[in-house]
Amino acid sequence: MRDEVMIVSGKDRGKTGTITEVSRKTNSVFVRGLKLVARTISTKETPSGKVQKEMPIHISNVALIDPTNGLPTKIKMAPFIYPDTKVKENRRYAVGSGTYIPKKPDLSYQKDWRDGSLDTDPDAVGDASFMPASGLAPFPEDVMREIKNRYKRHY
Repeated sequence: MRDEVMIVSGKDRGKTGTITEVSRKTNSVFVRGLKLVARTISTKETPSGKVQKEMPIHISNVALIDPTNGLPTKIKMAPFIYPDTKVKENRRYAVGSGTYIPKKPDLSYQKDWRDGSLDTDPDAVGDASFMPASGLAPFPEDVMREIKNRYKRHY
């Protein structure tokens, strides 16, 4: 989500916008400010009852924008292995230029975050809250007996 796309076909052909919602069930996307239709809804906020609403666009009618040249492009998924950790990840690459297109994180929900009374103080986050003692079990003996697997020899 939050990718820049260009409309390839339809009444808004050639216009660009940002994806706001993806519907995997219908293979369609909602693009901010594009494919607007007028709907009649009776509410207190709109006395006339006419509201502009975004309609879904099928994914075959949109193309991702290449970040290097700003033109619509197809993408290919290719595996990428981080050299230091050997972790494998599938990445998106533009077919025409071969540039990596990173997925933009959706951080819109963070603007509603507020510190509450039950949140941990930022200064106390780095402090160790538990220091294990050597030779002692992490739980009392009666709790250990209850959770102990009787088929294992040692816990």
